[in-house]
Amino acid sequence: MAEPNTGFFPLPMWAPSYPESPSIFEGNLSVGLLARAPKGVLEQVVQAPLKPIGDLFQINWLYTREVRGGHETDTPWLRDMYVVEFGVPVEYNGITGGHCFLEYTNFDDAAIIGREIWGWPKKVGDFVWEETATGGYHLELNRNGVQLITTDVELDSPDVEPGAGWPDVFGVRDDAPYLQVRHRVGRAGQPTFADVISVPVEETSSEPGRAATATVELRSGLRDPLEILGPIEILGARVDRNEFIFPYGEIVDTVQIDHPTWPAPVPNIKVPLGA
Repeated sequence: MAEPNTGFFPLPMWAPSYPESPSIFEGNLSVGLLARAPKGVLEQVVQAPLKPIGDLFQINWLYTREVRGGHETDTPWLRDMYVVEFGVPVEYNGITGGHCFLEYTNFDDAAIIGREIWGWPKKVGDFVWEETATGGYHLELNRNGVQLITTDVELDSPDVEPGAGWPDVFGVRDDAPYLQVRHRVGRAGQPTFADVISVPVEETSSEPGRAATATVELRSGLRDPLEILGPIEILGARVDRNEFIFPYGEIVDTVQIDHPTWPAPVPNIKVPLGA
């Protein structure tokens, strides 16, 4: 095993797409779904050397009104940002946390900072976020001409406790850090090294959430094999409003990945010309 780094690698500084962290997320509306994947599926999508805990994962939709840089707080660098994230509880060397194994956003700036700083597996897509006549939500993620994710949400009675027992069922506590893996590109045919990064997220304000009922449909695109996750079972849903701070985090280990794999495109997916 290689020695852990003492800091982050130098990143492009001449033309950055984002301000220096921490990032401050304000005016957040989130729709979270607790789901169960078929046995053995999550082992295929979690980055080594992390290990998933169980077969539960979350699909989290997020609308953020503004994102501000921690050292440039006067001017937002992103407005009206949309995200849909897939998260799973993981373990590494006795450390437990949440792990994002896939995320889509509507800004390339947000995708770039996630990939460069933390190794976040972000992609860019087009979002539909509509409030229904009954106060629920219709959500879509489209990419390269394919509607990859569709979620419909209806709010439950205010008397129903939102997310009852979720931290216990899910396997990690609400304030647990993210654990991400950032690969370093090496020479062809040579071993690849990867940094295991712990990112604590601090919630600075929140409002009482609402329990909800939700459905989700996943479809695969050319480089988006989402159907590998299904058929999935939705165990619960909730709607929350909050604000939080996303810091740099810390490299907790550096490991050698001897045989990295490069997944092939999903077969039989036709992408429209001009997509």
